[in-house]
Amino acid sequence: MKKFLKIFLIFILLVFLIKILVVFFLISKYKTWEGDFESNIFQENLISGDGDISVNIQERITTFTLSSENTDSLTLTPSEVGRILYSTLDGYLGDVVKVESVYVYPQQGVWNVYVEIKYWKYSIWFSMDIIKDNMQTVQIYTKNILIGPYSIGNMFNLTDMINEGIANSLLTVNENGFSGRYLENLELLPDSIVLKGSRY
Repeated sequence: MKKFLKIFLIFILLVFLIKILVVFFLISKYKTWEGDFESNIFQENLISGDGDISVNIQERITTFTLSSENTDSLTLTPSEVGRILYSTLDGYLGDVVKVESVYVYPQQGVWNVYVEIKYWKYSIWFSMDIIKDNMQTVQIYTKNILIGPYSIGNMFNLTDMINEGIANSLLTVNENGFSGRYLENLELLPDSIVLKGSRY
């Protein structure tokens, strides 16, 4: 009995030590990724601190929405999109959990959006890719969601849930005229996002 108990305790201790080593490895890998990522950030696309949408952005969105042109477009830079995302996300979170930073890395057809969430004194980077196929549509989708270097998109069908939410939101906006225009096309360019819409 004593021998069995001793073996059992050794086994429990080994399992505990392995878990500690795994957690240490995951944290260490995240910290290494974070250091590399933050050292390569383009500061002009990083939004932190005051997340209010500027008057200029609001005026351009209003002009696009109320334009008398049959077809019009709205162009936003990565930093402007980041400011809109910061303001929107920060409005949903409370005082304890808050948005620390938003960073947008644009490429042709694919934009990577990074959001740094802070809880007390701890912060962590979440990210997702926003993809737009080369078709005349506003439909966008994501293939991956990550915490630092770790993919979590397949957990709980998270990617599918987000893509379904995006699709339903765009459909609702167009069918109910929430934007004031019928949204026809969206382009993700290396230096801007261009939204094209027509009058109802």
